[in-house]
Amino acid sequence: MSSWERLNPQLLRHFLAVSRAGSLIGAAQELHCVPSNVSARLRQLEAQLGVALFQRQAQRLRLTSAGTRLLPHAEQLEQLCRAAWSSVQEDLWAGELRLGSMESTAAVRLPEVLAALHREAPRLDLSLVTGTSGHLLGEVLAGRLDAALIGGPHEDPRLHGEAIWHEELVLVLPEGLAPESLTQAPVTLLGFPSGCHYRERLERWSERHRLQVGARQSYGSIDAILGAAAAGMGVGLLPRSLLELHPRGRLVRWRPIEADLAAAPTLLVRRRDTPVHAALERLLELLQATA
Repeated sequence: MSSWERLNPQLLRHFLAVSRAGSLIGAAQELHCVPSNVSARLRQLEAQLGVALFQRQAQRLRLTSAGTRLLPHAEQLEQLCRAAWSSVQEDLWAGELRLGSMESTAAVRLPEVLAALHREAPRLDLSLVTGTSGHLLGEVLAGRLDAALIGGPHEDPRLHGEAIWHEELVLVLPEGLAPESLTQAPVTLLGFPSGCHYRERLERWSERHRLQVGARQSYGSIDAILGAAAAGMGVGLLPRSLLELHPRGRLVRWRPIEADLAAAPTLLVRRRDTPVHAALERLLELLQATA
């Protein structure tokens, strides 16, 4: 038997859990076992490979260069196991679909689409995670999400992206605030946390118009951003479609901005090296039907 044939794929599951959690305790919680079990499996894997996969830094475990090289192969094996399991199920749309989305897209664009998918695939276990585009890209690359709806464009060659919607970003203002007055005093910028594509556009817009930025405030929800703008705390950039459909959209004013900053495609991204996911393919069809 060759050396590689003795490699136990189950040990890679423990390796992935530690790489994601950064600690034995966190990995044990994910795997529903005790830390000593994880530690033993990790030592067994390192013995089989003949290399150290982690090094301890402060209170966390960091990947060694060998561990970094092993990580994408372990992630790919995990994806293949998922696909193998799904391929023999009676209902091809059963199983699990892990989807990520920007907060704005999840609030306005997705409810009806996900309801339609649920009617067609009632046994599908769907999880939806919201976050900034930067965070969601990292989760897809790490294999923790099957796909994500992000603000484009993106340039990572490991990902396949397909444009679903073309949003128009507009300037969100408090009622009674004239756009021309923004250059006369320091302005507070309102947006999602760092890594949000719309926030990056807001920064570029403020630089182009040479605004004096007095402060930057980050919020985790659309309601919070709209509430802050309505209260006169600052200005932001959001999709026009969101303002037209969101109940709080009537509490603020909006104005168009330059076309190059306003045009913001929403992309569905997924890893190029992952097997076909039947439920994800159907979701893509439903999303394209709404475009």
